[in-house]
Parts: sequence; C-alpha cells; structure tokens
Amino acid sequence: MDFPVFVVLPGSGVGLRFGTPLPKQYTDIKNKSLFLYTVQAFHRFPWIHTIVVVVSPSDIPWVQKQLEGNNLTRVRIVAGAKTRHRSIYNGVKALKDVCRGDDVVLIHDIVRILAEENVVKDVANAARLHGASGITRPLTSTVIAKSSDGFLSESLDRTKYVASEMPQGFHFDVINTSYEKATEYDFEFGTECLHLALKYTGTKAWLVEGPDSLWKVTYRKDLFAAEGILTENLSSIYVEEGSSHLNDTVMNCIAGSGLKLSSEKTPNCTDSGFIFFVPQKSLELEIATKIKKICSLMNKIIVDHSVEDSDSSLNVLTDEMNNSEESSGTEESSGQNKGTHNTVNKVCTKCSFLTRKTVVTVVEIDKKDERRETIEDIRDRILGESLPDSVDICAVVCHSQSNSHKVGSLVASLVRNQDSGMNYQVLYVE
Repeated sequence: MDFPVFVVLPGSGVGLRFGTPLPKQYTDIKNKSLFLYTVQAFHRFPWIHTIVVVVSPSDIPWVQKQLEGNNLTRVRIVAGAKTRHRSIYNGVKALKDVCRGDDVVLIHDIVRILAEENVVKDVANAARLHGASGITRPLTSTVIAKSSDGFLSESLDRTKYVASEMPQGFHFDVINTSYEKATEYDFEFGTECLHLALKYTGTKAWLVEGPDSLWKVTYRKDLFAAEGILTENLSSIYVEEGSSHLNDTVMNCIAGSGLKLSSEKTPNCTDSGFIFFVPQKSLELEIATKIKKICSLMNKIIVDHSVEDSDSSLNVLTDEMNNSEESSGTEESSGQNKGTHNTVNKVCTKCSFLTRKTVVTVVEIDKKDERRETIEDIRDRILGESLPDSVDICAVVCHSQSNSHKVGSLVASLVRNQDSGMNYQVLYVE
C-alpha cells in the first residue's frame, strides 16, 4: 500500500437487539472485550495510519484504558452521538487535522471482528481509484415488501440485489462533504454511507464481493459463532517436528478439528497452541531439561520478546531447546522469576489475538515404567517452573502401544478448548 489509510470504527450503540444491559461491543470473548478484536484487526496492518474509535462519552475512560493496556497506539477515541450517522460523522471530523482530500477513510462496524487484509486492501484500493467503494455479499433470503394493511405487495428478484457489508471506503472529501450536506432525516433514519456519497457528491461506489466472514455480532447467539471463528481463523498451532511416530497423527487430528497448523518451523508469538514431544527412552535428566526449555521459551514468547524477536521466529531460543543434551538438569530457566509474569506482551503487535496460550507436552514412556511414579515426576517438573498467567500447560503421557488416535484427539481437544481446567494436569492414555 503506497498511500495512507484511515479507519473509523463506530461503536457507541447500545445494542437493543443483543438483549443485555452491557453493550455487545464490550462483551468478553475468550477474556477480551469484543471491540478489541476489531481494533487489533486493523492495528496489525502497518499501512493503517490512524484508527478512530467512536464510543459513548461515558465509556471513553474505560475504553482508553483497554486500548493502552493492549498497546494500541495509533488510535483516537471520539465521543459518539445518538444515531449511527452522527457518530460516524464525529469520527470523520476527528480526522480533519491529518487527512488530505483524497486520502482514504474506511468505515467499519466495531462489532465486525474479522478484517482480512486482502479484503481491506481491495476496498481501500477501490476507494482510492473511484472515490468510494463498498463490499457486498449475495442475498441468501428472498426480500419481500408488505402493504400498509399487512399483505404481500412485492417480491424482489434477489439476483438483482446484494447485501451491503463493511468495510466501506471513501476519499476523505467525499465522505466529509456528504455529511456536511446531509439532512436531519439522513442523520436520524439513514443507514447507508454509500448512498449518502452518491446523493450528495455524485460519487458512485465500486462494489467488491467479499467473503462470508463479514457478518457482525447482532444477537447473543452470535457470540458462540464469533468465538468459534476466532479460534479457527485467528489462531495457529505449532507442532514440534521430530521422529515421534505420534507426530503425523497429532497433526491430522488438529487439522481435522478445524484448527490451523502453523506453517513455521519454529514456535512464534502468533501461535496460540504449542505441542512438543519427548520421545520414548529419554533419560529423566533429558525430560527435565526439555520441560525447563519449553517453559523458558514460553516466557520469552509471552513476556520478554520484542518485535525483532518475533520477526526472527525466536530461532535462537528454539535451537537451545533442541540442543538439550548440552544443558544441565539443574540449570536455571532464563529469566525465571516465579509469580511475576502476569501480563501478555505489550510490545509486539503481531501476537495472537487469542491472548491465552496452551502448551501440551507429549511424553512417551516405556510400558514397563512405573506409571504413577513417572506421572508424578512429570507433574512435579511442570509445577516447579514459572509461567505467565496466560499460559496453560499440561502433559499427555503414553507408551508405544497406546492408541495413537486417542492421543491425537486428546491433544487437539486441549489446544482447542482453552480454559478447560487442564492447567498443570498430567493425562495418561492407555
């Protein structure tokens, strides 16, 4: 993108259809307010110059605290108004000091949590070229009209119509002039920004067909879908490479559960799940060292890493973990400080939107080993390490004759169902 793009996120509505006293944009999904996912979706694009969040005046202090706590630095907060168009106009006016006439301004509902970069780029580029652009989806239901006496009066041919979605893009002058000329009726009852641009500036919007992920949270039931979509689309699972015969089975079970496998060869801050293997016949010292290295790696990913670290995929620390035979079982973990790691990293904006991380260590033991003694030792090793509060860690213990599909299914379930109560647990598969 060779031009700056600005974003206005209207979010001052009360969400009457949502049916709760708390506005839907502040409802938590996976321990984070819904609106933060939308802000972060745009903030991760380096070519976005400024994001304007429009909220109710009384919500500004709390929203400001949330934004600062998540290191969202390119954001302005503006007080909203009683209607959607008045709130959007307040957001547009807040850009007057930084926008030129032909700069692109995107408008996107704050409760539309997914913003795929290729879609946003398509809308921005179309707006740059044509002055206005919108994104559409095919209608899935027939649209009918009824007369004043309650009878059917007309049925529209849905092949001629499409559903208008977000984001929408405009030259700053186009959207600003549209609102300057808008009537009180427009501000009270209007819903379509593209129509205002056509009506008051003569600008015809170029329409881009978008994916089916553009829906917004409207009803409480939508939260379940939103959580599932976030889990499937915004998280990736790192699976350690190795000679373990369980590796392929685990990867197949994860992919089959709808989760994305990381394409990287090293663990990264963009991952939300991490799976490591301790092969059979590993000495007790090697098991202890491997667990210590895993915990050190997670502390680095969550707390201590910088943007430069994430760009290099933490290769150095991963190499150290893989060279465990050079380490002592009594070696202190790098940066270990029990009980002090209680916040997610606030430096790197590439981190997974899902702030919780789940670590599963698959330990393969000899069937002749004393099962209880081995499991207790592994649990003690894990409990002895210091991890951030946002990391859940557990171990799956099995042997060469264990049901490999059972192992894979259990691992997939653990990384998918975060906050499942399995933190610091050791699970044995026959």
